[in-house]
This record gives sequence, structure tokens and C-alpha cells, in this order.
Amino acid sequence: MWSSISGFSVFLFSCSQSVFPDLNLRNIFQNRNLTFLWIGQMVSQSGDSIYQIGLMWLVLSLTGSESVTGLVAMASYLPAVLISLYAGVVADRYNRRKIMLSADAVRAIIVLAVPVAFMFGFLNPVLLGINAFALAIAATFFNPARDSFIPQIVPKDGLMRANSLIQTSWQFSLLLGPALAGLLLYSVGNVNLFAVDSLAYAASFIFILLIRHRPAAESSFREKPGIHEIREGLVWVLKHPVILPLLLITIADNLFIMGPAIVGTPVLIKKDLGLGAEAYALIMGCYAVGMLLGTAGLITIGHRFRKGKVLLVGMMLDGLTFIPIYFVTSIEALALIIVIHSLSIPMLTVTRASLIQSLVPRKMTGRIFALVNLSVVGMSALSAGMSGFALELWGARTVFLIIGIGGALCGLLGWIFAVNLRRQE
Repeated sequence: MWSSISGFSVFLFSCSQSVFPDLNLRNIFQNRNLTFLWIGQMVSQSGDSIYQIGLMWLVLSLTGSESVTGLVAMASYLPAVLISLYAGVVADRYNRRKIMLSADAVRAIIVLAVPVAFMFGFLNPVLLGINAFALAIAATFFNPARDSFIPQIVPKDGLMRANSLIQTSWQFSLLLGPALAGLLLYSVGNVNLFAVDSLAYAASFIFILLIRHRPAAESSFREKPGIHEIREGLVWVLKHPVILPLLLITIADNLFIMGPAIVGTPVLIKKDLGLGAEAYALIMGCYAVGMLLGTAGLITIGHRFRKGKVLLVGMMLDGLTFIPIYFVTSIEALALIIVIHSLSIPMLTVTRASLIQSLVPRKMTGRIFALVNLSVVGMSALSAGMSGFALELWGARTVFLIIGIGGALCGLLGWIFAVNLRRQE
């Protein structure tokens, strides 16, 4: 079934050229550096999907405990909450390409440690939790460095298209990763899956190594990154008329939307619709298909609209399109709603990144992207924890109705209060 989903998404993305006539390879892949970054990201993010699926399955196989599995999964969230701000300072201080290369090299070694531990007989849930935590540390340093690096390899008027392209690497990985994970679980087994997966990060390392650009002068500071630089970034944000409301509505939107969407989707499919894992896989594929189509639209016509306006419209649609789920009675209807809903997600993620890259001084973009990462991951973790209780209390349909209204209100508040955000190009 995953092969059919992947084929369907590629078909839709190819056909989008007829829907969006300006969508062509020259517009999308602006230069070789961006192309290499995109390929590396698609490979490594597919590796992330493979790792998460293999990790959860391996922990369940070793322990048979849902609670232990949840604790191991939680380890993947903690570094973003604990060290995001420090990672942002590092991204502002040092060569961002070197940070990405170091993170990929470390990730390849960390993933390879799982089959090595199995070979020597000391593989256990505690070690897997440490492994997940260590892998997430590397990703926490990689992400703000990548987002801050994009303005160094594309012109300012190409940022929207560049961020849209990088988003597609994640969206394609949502299709490729689970399909490859299923194939590897069947062909090489759960433990050997990690040995193969380490090659994804090695491949990403190679593609980033192929990037050639003239780096900005590195920081002349001799002291290690410190709390004063974190404080400097926070003070700058508090005084900025656009970035502060952008972060506040990001926090509010993720608190309302992310947890219920993550936890509520499988609950809705299993308990309300009475369907199995195949239906859940189908719906996750629909998320990816919708985001790919939405990104194609942004690449083609996004430059015609103000970024702030696109973001706030996207936030309202992100909430409103969840409301019809309250009335869903079939998997076909749910699939259609999810595709429509996912069209709005790039309006949030792509325009947010483009706004930050356009408005924030280059010496501080790492810290601001780290704050966004902290807002998204921290609120997602908190929201996911709260969602479990809400689902038990009200049921999945009512929860989707509530988050739909709440998400739309976040966008509406943005329209009312974030006047400066709407005026930004």
C-alpha cells in the first residue's frame, strides 16, 4: 500500500506543473548548492523516519511495554527543549556548513551503535533511550544551522522557493521513510535496519560536503558560547515588532494543534472508524500528499503575496480544516479532509522560515530558529501529553472540533494584533 501512496504522490506532484505552469526545475533548484542540500535532507530525513519506526518496534519487542516505549520516544524531544537556545548560539558563532557536517557524522556513528551493542550483547531499553537522546542532540544542532545557512546560498528573492524546496524533502521523507522501514524490517531484520540506516546520514554528509560557497568570516570570540548570547537573542526578540508576535502565535497554534493531531489521528481511526494500521498509514500518506501540493503552490505563486498574510491565512485554515473531522464516518472522507488540511501546512512552515531569514540579522538567525524549534517541539510535547487526557474525556471527534476552533482563533488573533506581521514582505 505504501508503494501506491508514494506513486500517487509523485504523480500528483508531477501533474502540478499543468496546474501551476510556472513550476519548473529552474525555478525550484536555483543552484547546485541548494540542490545538494535538498538531496541530503531528503536522504537524512528519510533516515529519521526509518530510525523512529525501527526504534519503537525494537523497544516494544524487547520489553512489550507501552510505557517504556513512550519514555524512549520522549528522549527524542528532550534535547530540543534543553539545549535549543545553546545550539542556536553555536549556529550563529561558527561555520554552519561545518556544524551540519559534524552533526551528520555523529548521527551516522550513533545509529550504527545499535547493531554494535546487539553484537556484543548489551543492547537494552536504557541504551536505546540514550541512543535516541544522543541522536536528537545532533539534530538540535543541525536544524538551526541548516535554516540559517540557506540565505548564504540563495538570493533574498529566492528564499520562499528555497524554503519550499527544503520542506518537500521532509514531505517526501514521510512517504519514503516508512516504506523503506517496512522493507528493511522484512528483509534484514529490526537490528540490522539501523546499520543500513546509518548510511543515510553518511550520504547526507557527502552531499553537504559537495556544497561550495564562500563562508562568512567566522567569529573572533575566544570564549565559549555563553548565557549572555542567549540573553541577547531573547532581548532582541522581545523588542522586535514582528518576530515576537510570530513566536507567540507559533506557540499558541502548536499548543492547540500538534498534540491532538499526533495522538488523535490513530485514536480516531482505530476507535471511531474501527479500522487498522493500513488505514493509519494511508492517512499519514495523505498528510504528505497535501503538503507536497501546498508547497508546489507556494513555489509557484507564493512570491505574489505578503509573507505575513500568507502565514496568518494558513494558520486560520490549519484550524478550520480540522472541524469537518467531527462529522467523518468513512476513511475516504477523512483522507480527503486531511489532504485539504495539509495544503495549509506549508503556508505556516515555509513563510515563517522566510520571514525570519528576511528580517533577522545573519549573526542572530541561529538563535531565532532555535527559539522556533523550542516553541514547536516544546509545545508539541506538552500538547501531546494533554491530548491523552482530553481524548479519554471527550473522544477524538470532539477533540478535533475543539482544536479546529482553537487553531482558527489563533490565526484570527494574529490578524487582530499582529499588524506589523501582515505588512512584511
